[in-house]
Amino acid sequence: PKFNGLDNFKRLIFDDKVFHAALLNNVRWMLIFLTVPIIFGLLVAVLVTKVNRYQMIYRTIYFLPYVLSAAVAGRLWYTLFNKYYGINKVFENLGFDWLANISWLGNQHLALYSVAFVDNWHWWGFVMVLFIAALHQIDPHLYEAADIEGANSIQKLRYVTVPQVMPTLYTIAMVSMIGAFLTYDYIWVMTQGGPAQATEIASTWIYKTAFELYDAGYANAMSLTVCLICSLVYFVFNAFEKRGQNV
Repeated sequence: PKFNGLDNFKRLIFDDKVFHAALLNNVRWMLIFLTVPIIFGLLVAVLVTKVNRYQMIYRTIYFLPYVLSAAVAGRLWYTLFNKYYGINKVFENLGFDWLANISWLGNQHLALYSVAFVDNWHWWGFVMVLFIAALHQIDPHLYEAADIEGANSIQKLRYVTVPQVMPTLYTIAMVSMIGAFLTYDYIWVMTQGGPAQATEIASTWIYKTAFELYDAGYANAMSLTVCLICSLVYFVFNAFEKRGQNV
């Protein structure tokens, strides 16, 4: 064996355009997961906690996708996204021909967002449960004071609910950011990085490099880089959280 020194890292930084594109897809994935599931999970949690009857049924319905394994959910949605049947057939029967002709996983511009939608569908039920737990910890007197001041529902959400659930929001955001660079299952089950590497992310490219191209040393260099990125995210979020507590 020959010691390469830092050659693998030089190749990673300057030469590997696939890894650069994969990291960019990870960043896109991260931005999606920092917005859609958090906003949707919080809003659903607020609405569910206001329901008196059948609240547990609603919680179960929203949480159920999280119970499914990624392999099962991924194959399910892979079938639903098939251009010739599934949801496209439903759109065709409804007369929405422009939607019926879309190849959700075959279009380079849509494939990543289609898979991200499926992972969001799987994830936001868990986010909802975390927010529900945080909402139950809020002092009811804060809402009573807001009612006395004449605050409407949006103002109570903005000035009472969001500040009170901020620690939970920080935790979810940190987990979402780190998870965005570690995600693998849905991409591999549904697209394996295609079409034309449009959904290639760091983890799938590392796998292909190690087990298909048999370049374990370079795959290790990429893995270490991803670990360093995740560590940086953790320390930055930890610093922001401590700063918020001090304020």
